[in-house]
Amino acid sequence: MKKILSSLFLAVLCSLITANAQVRSVTGSVKDEKGAVVSYATVKVKGQTSAVVADEKGNFKINAAANATLQVSATGFASTEVKASATTLSITLNHQVDELENVVVTAQGIRKKSKEIGYSYAKVSNDEITVGHSPQLTQALAGKVSGLAVYTVNNSVDPSVKVVLRGYRSLTGNNEALVVIDGMQTTATALALINPNDVENVSILKGGQAATLYGSAGVNGALVITTKQGSKGKLKVSYTNTTNFEQVSFLPAFQNQYGSGSQYYPLVYGQAGYDPSPENRAKLNWRPYENQQYGDAYDGSLRIAGRVLQDGSSLVIPYSNVKDVRLRSFDVGISQNHQASFQGGDENSSYYLSVENNKINGIVPGDLSDRTGVRVKSTKEYGKVSTSFNAALTQAYYDRTTSDFQNDIINTASWVDLTTMRNWRTNPFANPNGYYNDYYNNPYFNKDINRAKYKDANISGNFDITYRALPWLQLYDRLGIMNNSRTGKNTTEKFTYSDWAKNSAYIPAAWAHSDDYPGIYRAISDILGAVSDYSTTENVVNNEFQARIQKDVANFQNKLTLGYSLYQRYTKSITVSSSSIVVPDVYNVANRQGNLGGGESNTTERKFGYYADLNTNMKNMEWLNLNLTARYDATSRFFKPTRSENQYSYLYYGAALSFIVTDAFPSLKSNTLNYAKLRTSYNKNGNDNIPLYGLDLSYANGANYPYGNNVGLTVGNTLPDANLKPEFVTATEVGAELSMFNNRVNLDVSWYKQNSIGQVLTVKIPNSTGFSNLLINVGQVDNWGYESDLKVQILRDTKIKWDFNIKYSYNDNKVVDLYPGITEFAYGGYSYASSNVILGQRFPILKTNGYFYSTDGSGMRRVSPVTGYPVQNTALTARGGTLPRDMVGLGSTFTYKDFRLAFNFEYRGGNVMYSDLGRQMTFTGSGAWTSNRGDQIFPNSYYIDPTTGKDVPNTTVHVREPEYALWVNNYRLIAENFVAPAWFIKLRDVNLSYTLPSALVKKTKVFSAANVAVYGRNLFTIVDSKNQFTDPEFSYTTGNGLGISNTLQTPPVRQYGINLNFVF
Repeated sequence: MKKILSSLFLAVLCSLITANAQVRSVTGSVKDEKGAVVSYATVKVKGQTSAVVADEKGNFKINAAANATLQVSATGFASTEVKASATTLSITLNHQVDELENVVVTAQGIRKKSKEIGYSYAKVSNDEITVGHSPQLTQALAGKVSGLAVYTVNNSVDPSVKVVLRGYRSLTGNNEALVVIDGMQTTATALALINPNDVENVSILKGGQAATLYGSAGVNGALVITTKQGSKGKLKVSYTNTTNFEQVSFLPAFQNQYGSGSQYYPLVYGQAGYDPSPENRAKLNWRPYENQQYGDAYDGSLRIAGRVLQDGSSLVIPYSNVKDVRLRSFDVGISQNHQASFQGGDENSSYYLSVENNKINGIVPGDLSDRTGVRVKSTKEYGKVSTSFNAALTQAYYDRTTSDFQNDIINTASWVDLTTMRNWRTNPFANPNGYYNDYYNNPYFNKDINRAKYKDANISGNFDITYRALPWLQLYDRLGIMNNSRTGKNTTEKFTYSDWAKNSAYIPAAWAHSDDYPGIYRAISDILGAVSDYSTTENVVNNEFQARIQKDVANFQNKLTLGYSLYQRYTKSITVSSSSIVVPDVYNVANRQGNLGGGESNTTERKFGYYADLNTNMKNMEWLNLNLTARYDATSRFFKPTRSENQYSYLYYGAALSFIVTDAFPSLKSNTLNYAKLRTSYNKNGNDNIPLYGLDLSYANGANYPYGNNVGLTVGNTLPDANLKPEFVTATEVGAELSMFNNRVNLDVSWYKQNSIGQVLTVKIPNSTGFSNLLINVGQVDNWGYESDLKVQILRDTKIKWDFNIKYSYNDNKVVDLYPGITEFAYGGYSYASSNVILGQRFPILKTNGYFYSTDGSGMRRVSPVTGYPVQNTALTARGGTLPRDMVGLGSTFTYKDFRLAFNFEYRGGNVMYSDLGRQMTFTGSGAWTSNRGDQIFPNSYYIDPTTGKDVPNTTVHVREPEYALWVNNYRLIAENFVAPAWFIKLRDVNLSYTLPSALVKKTKVFSAANVAVYGRNLFTIVDSKNQFTDPEFSYTTGNGLGISNTLQTPPVRQYGINLNFVF
């Protein structure tokens, strides 16, 4: 019996052991401590080498015995171990305080672990974006990513912005980065309309291999924007209010010693009675109606400004500088931003809804904008099917002046208090019939009667669906649509001058001169009024279908995405206008004199492509990851029925390799070195960088046609080459990522080089061909640089946290080859100053006329041995590149209990700028540099001895007329005088916030959280001492010809405000 019992006991024990050791399928999900999904966590059985990777929803399936222990890890989270005692597990991972982010959204929405990525990228969080509470997303990114240059080329209520990653690589094509919002390729228009607070994060793919899957659209890199989505739990409501003030941060340097006057001195040099004193001659230059400011020095005497009005009144004021009158001519801008968001969800769904209104009253009086937006995003799980839907509707209204307000101000002498001239409809001295200036109207009158009023409307939406067909196969489709429209009306108010202003207004004898004339000179011609109505529409459809495969083959772990992409864009633009109206204040083209103006434009662009992305590594060698990509595109830009397929379709490809050194050699891991990764990539991208319909001849109306019923057309003068094809860009990159000292110090370094061949250029050909230009593939450009990102967690105590980061990037380029016989061409600018492409040099290059310099290298400038005036060298000379070579971003965040201080600086340098504002201010005499009007020898000058022909240092030849002719007729015409180093340092944003203690907030029984913050943007700007003009970022164009600015840019501003946030 004993033996029987023993045998029975052993049998039961064996069966229990066998049952306990039986391997079965275990499923589960991985989430963080807040319930958010942890994508792509690694799950393995302890003691075994095999492992599985959770999907993007955090779900996994693994075979394990009931007594097994599962080890779960994910980058950015502390690893954990759990018993596989149940067949369904819910695992929680806690965030680990380090700089290694878990998942990055890469091209085409493909999510990858950071260790799998073999190229440079950056990820900017919502906290970083909203430090300065900028209503413009692009401006919020400035200085926060190495290699990313955000150019605010004009500051206004509707600022113009240009976004460039890693410099220029195309000579004549687009060099701006692609914008992608929630997976949909869109245009830069959307950046001005998206609410930065709706953005969860922005992944910056810096070109090359990073954006190969976007095809030619991604050749310049991409900004991949992911908007917020709801989290599980009960409804959470958040309200935010931001009140913002903006002031002109700096104006050009003005002189405040001299008043109104021009060259009225009646005698010519050498004539009998000619006064040798510049001061005495300047007294005779004074006129009460002049826009130029070359009169005599201010003396405080009472003088008339302008002429006597029809009612006999006159404006008699002290002839003295009105302090800060130009600065006070601008307003303090005020804006209000209201936002509310609603979010929630359950285990299988989530929702997020936000509404926003942003109103801005700008620094130019009367300029305003009003943006209202709604965004909704929802997700839902239906078994094997996951769906996502997001949509946004934004409308923005703008009312801006089209006058050159700044130019009007610099044409106003500082003894006239412009701040009293604002209400020109009721103030007779501000009205055009009585305004003092004979040549320029009151700035407030000009800005009021010349208006642009327009409305932007943006509707966009995506619908995503994912079907998990098999454990290793997902089918995904995303359909996105976008509609942008702008309707606007530009108007000029009609104004008829009075007969008195035209013919009779006079200057009293006490201030009169013999050459005065009756009437106001500018009143000769009435303002006829004008109206222009326009409408533009843009429709974009973007569809992406993907098969996502995650399957082991032999000894390799593979993640393969196969995709099909369709992109179609349609635009329509209509304008109708009249340059004269009949009935005042009726702005309708039917209310006109003369012929109608206007036109219409329609375009359609279509592109489709097939692409593949493979990530693979050998089992037990997860420290070595290979990424292969390829895309085959066909584009309508190069399509014609007569062209062969290989002329409008093309293949490009790339490869990237990442090597996790510390995983391959675990012995290297220590408290000093926690993580080390090496990476390299190579790719070849095609770029269809030609204008739409660039292969077609253009037929334009001839001069003065149509004439009645007669039609006259002219053929364009550019002939497209029959073999024209896309240009191709190859890129190589190597880099490293290091994490040290318990993940407190993180360093990322990169070096890259890009080579663009077959650039599409327009070149001159003999007129005997019937054309003057040929569009052809010629030219080669090299682009290279390096980047370094250092992040340091100085303190990470529970109460005190302090981190610091610095980002440095260097970029340069070179024009390697152009068409035979062509060594340079100009982008644009002026006859005396232009941005150029020059063979063998970086581009764009600024060229201006300038001085003749002494041959001894002393830097002395040639003057006339007779007049002492500088001699102009009319040949345009290269002054330097206009794109910054060096960019540095410096930021820090300090947290103490509930207080948080964050700031970001940016430096850019290694480039030059030309300011035509300086030239205009020299003409008017308002520039500070023109204040030296006394007897003088032109500084640092020489002349050529007429006898010996040698250079002679000038110590004896005085400037003939320094009170006027030196500046207007000579100095002004030498554009080199207005070239300056374009470096700057800006405090991009700073934020001090306080989060109210939760115990205190909950006592209200209304709020669950509350935060208050004060902030500033661009609070100070430091520029080179030679730059007395404007912000170096400014430019007259958003095209490739950066580096030239003029009076049309609204002055730079500093902004500051308060932000309140409540969570219900």
